[in-house]
Amino acid sequence: MPFFDPVESGFYAACLENLLGNTRLRPTLANGVVELGAGTGIPMVEALRHQESAIPVRGFERDGPSSGVAARVVEKAGLTNYQIVHGDFFDGVRDGPERCAVANPPYLPAPGHAPELWGGDSGADVSRRILSAGFDAVLLLVSSISDPIGLLEHARKTGYRVVDWMARPITFGAYTRDSRVSHRIRELARHGHAFFTPDTYTIAGVTWITDPTATDDTEALTTVLTAGQAIGIREHDSHAHEPVARVPSPGQGR
Repeated sequence: MPFFDPVESGFYAACLENLLGNTRLRPTLANGVVELGAGTGIPMVEALRHQESAIPVRGFERDGPSSGVAARVVEKAGLTNYQIVHGDFFDGVRDGPERCAVANPPYLPAPGHAPELWGGDSGADVSRRILSAGFDAVLLLVSSISDPIGLLEHARKTGYRVVDWMARPITFGAYTRDSRVSHRIRELARHGHAFFTPDTYTIAGVTWITDPTATDDTEALTTVLTAGQAIGIREHDSHAHEPVARVPSPGQGR
C-alpha cells in the first residue's frame, strides 16, 4: 500500500497548489507536470481541485497496488487531466513534453522496515537524480535529515535557483525511529549532513527554476534546514513545535 501521512501529504498538497497557482511559471507549466511517486494521488488531486487547474499531470508510481489506489482516487475525483502511470519515472519521462517535475521523494537515509521510503545512503539520492534530469522547473520536498546542504549545492551546480519555498517541522514517526534509520541519521549528523531536534526535523517544499536572472533564495532556505541542533532522537512521540513558515497544522510524519 502507498505511504500516506496526512500531515506530510497535506503539506505536499499545499506546495503543489502554490506551484500550480504561480503565474510566473505558467509558460513552464503549459506543457504539463510530471510527478515521481503518485502514491495515493490525494495531494495532487487536492492541489488541482483547489486551483481549478486544467494543467495536464502524469503521476508515475512504480508500485502496482499503489498505482491502482491512485487511479481510483483520480477517477472518483473526476479529474481528466491527471493520469496515473504504473511505471518508473526516470524511464517514462524521457520522451514526454513536460518541463516541470514534482515529487515528495523517498528521503530516509536507510531502508529500515519501509525500503520504499529509502532515498539512498544520504537520503537525497532520488532528489539528486530528479535535479539532474534536465527539467526547467522542479518542486521537491527536502528533508533536514537527508544531507540538505549537499542537495542544495547539487541543485546550484546543476544551474537551479531557489525561487519559492515553505517549511514546517515534522515529528519523528515510526519509520524515522526505526533503529537502522535513526542510527544512520545520527551518523549523518556527526558529519554535518543531518539536522534535527530531539523530537522533530524539518521538511521544506522547494521550487527551483533554471532562469539565470531569478533571485536565488538558497541561503535563507539553508538557514532553516540546518537550524536543528542534532542532539539526539527521543524514543517517545511528542507533538511538533510551532511551524517554521507557512504550513498546515502540526502532526506526525515518517
